[in-house]
Amino acid sequence: MKNNKLYLQLFLIFVVVTAVSLIFTNGGRYLGKTFYESQNYNNEAENLVFEFSQYVFNTPTEEEFKGALTVSDEEMDDYRTYYGSLAEQIQNIKEQYAGEIDSTQDQEVIEAIKQERDAKIADIKKNFEDDEYVKEKILAIKKKAIQQKLKEIERDKKETLSKYDYFAYEFKDEKTGEVYRNGDISEKSVFKKTINNLGKNLLGLYPLNYYEQDTMGILQDSYTLEQDLSDISGVVTVPVSWIENNHSNEKSAFIITKYVYYGIILAGVISFILLMTSLEPTLEQFNRKFQLREIFERFPVDIRIVATLIATYFAFIFNGSFTRSIHGLIYYFTDNRFDFLIDFIVTGVISFALIAAVVFMVVSIWVSLKGQHDLEKIWPETFTAKFVDGAISMFENRSIGMQSLILLVVVFLGGFGFAVVMAAASFGIFLFYMFLFVVFFIPALFIFMRRMGYLNRIMQHTENMAHGRLTKDLKVRGKSPLARHAENLNGLREGVRNSMNEQAKSEQMKTELITNVSHDLRTPLTSIITYTDLLKNPSISEEERKKYIEILDAKSNRLKTLIEDLFEVSKMASGNVEITKQRIDLAQLLQQAVGEHGEDFTAANLDLRINIAEQPIYAYVDGQKWWRVIDNLIINARKYSLEGTRIYVNLKSYEGNAELTVKNVAKYELNEEASQLIERFKRADTSRHTEGSGLGLAIAQSIVDLHDGQLDIAVDGDLFKVTVSIPTEK
Repeated sequence: MKNNKLYLQLFLIFVVVTAVSLIFTNGGRYLGKTFYESQNYNNEAENLVFEFSQYVFNTPTEEEFKGALTVSDEEMDDYRTYYGSLAEQIQNIKEQYAGEIDSTQDQEVIEAIKQERDAKIADIKKNFEDDEYVKEKILAIKKKAIQQKLKEIERDKKETLSKYDYFAYEFKDEKTGEVYRNGDISEKSVFKKTINNLGKNLLGLYPLNYYEQDTMGILQDSYTLEQDLSDISGVVTVPVSWIENNHSNEKSAFIITKYVYYGIILAGVISFILLMTSLEPTLEQFNRKFQLREIFERFPVDIRIVATLIATYFAFIFNGSFTRSIHGLIYYFTDNRFDFLIDFIVTGVISFALIAAVVFMVVSIWVSLKGQHDLEKIWPETFTAKFVDGAISMFENRSIGMQSLILLVVVFLGGFGFAVVMAAASFGIFLFYMFLFVVFFIPALFIFMRRMGYLNRIMQHTENMAHGRLTKDLKVRGKSPLARHAENLNGLREGVRNSMNEQAKSEQMKTELITNVSHDLRTPLTSIITYTDLLKNPSISEEERKKYIEILDAKSNRLKTLIEDLFEVSKMASGNVEITKQRIDLAQLLQQAVGEHGEDFTAANLDLRINIAEQPIYAYVDGQKWWRVIDNLIINARKYSLEGTRIYVNLKSYEGNAELTVKNVAKYELNEEASQLIERFKRADTSRHTEGSGLGLAIAQSIVDLHDGQLDIAVDGDLFKVTVSIPTEK
């Protein structure tokens, strides 16, 4: 019993909604209007005006189409060469007829085929020889198109005048004085429509499609004649005396539909009264739990509100279709009544179901919000709150946020623009677009902003790592590219930890560096102290004193060199070195540097081989410092080369760079990696018995870096190779 009452209440609500929808939609076409005030007559009058503008008013003559009778050089060339050059066309014709001739034994038939072939070949040749001949052929096609268009206009004129003979009309062309009249417009009428300046909205358009008359399919161009209708005005009426036998069926259908609509409105009023009195619905009646409601209530409350609004919108759409189907069922009862009956039932059932769904959805939302007075508890659970939180997260990095927003706006406007263009042709397509927007685009926007927020958190994590703050691992969400990036970042975090371990090793290397510096400084200093003490002894001979002083001088100079080299390396590492670049011939500079050390190499039993390009090699360098690079490399080779071996020094220009190469066979076993030999105080002589500071290659590396060059070291067994390259200047 309770269910029956509920269904009755839902039906009465459906009737009330249908009555209200009818008043604001289809009712305006029937309620309070006569048949002759309906939209039907107004539409037919507009159709009359349009068709008269094309087929009756100011129709063109053959003379007015003379603008189409022109032939351009381009048209003649296209006509001639449409099927290829002269030779190609003749060859094609011959090949076409060759098969027919070969397959025929009758000599008379063969002669006829040959005559037809030769005639076509002659025609093709004349096309290429005579412009007037081609021009006349094209004009003949265009004249044929004009004649065909004039026949079509005359035929359509007769059909149009016959089609609208139930209208009285009178139009006048003020320019020519011509009057177009049917019946007496001054007679009492039930419908009247006045049109001033017909050409304001319409033109007489008469297109010629040449290709329809061109059997060869050569001419693809067209021509359209425009007739000005701005001087034509008039009146369209339906006289009272003409309506007795016209549209009787339509008039009856209109009257029946109007009274059916009045009946629906009356039923709506009665239903509303019943709902407000004896059948008043209560909240408890509609507050029922069922599976669809449980699914509905899983969504955030704001999503449910939007879904309810969408359902309400579509309920009114289908309800409007339902009331229109009544019109169709009455108007076309004798024709296709089964189709309209199906439409009436389907739209009615869908409309009723949607209205009932809206009622239950409203009750569900009301019950959810009833008693929830604290907005702070409701807000965080809404889709909008999460949407706003995603937007805020997206703009934590303003650059990414703005770029993402611009991208979204561009994509949205592009899609919306396309939808509007499509909607111009069909309102239904626009509604479909709105459906897609709500169902697909908004969730996509939500997901996109959530991803951007996740990206910003990843970037914050990255920044913390960059500052050495190794926070806890990022939470990996899903399998998206951002999730993979977060996973990679967690791996990078582990790499940073390993890097810190490497840093500890680096600190150990610094300790070794200090030890090496201390050793290299202490060795000459110890000698200086020792021999100074020996000089204090008054009993030593003059020869011994002189020998001690020489040793002191050598050790002092060595100490001075160590300190100066160390000071220079420190300056270069800190960037406090100024360089003055000049255009210098590197080949000449190398010759001079090598020349100063020639005797030293001979004394060391080393064979120095020089290979320098004959042409000058120019580069912008600081001459003094670049000399230091060359000098350090040559001295390094002299100190650490195996006696009796060769040292190769090459300078050449290669792909816009000057390339200096020094190769030698090492005296000591090279256990270190090549890159470690550039480190300060590193020596191939691990026992540190050789002279030098151990800073030669480090100084050379720093100077090369200051000149935007490159220094590479390669070790292959005992073969030691240094390559220095620097951009050249022509």
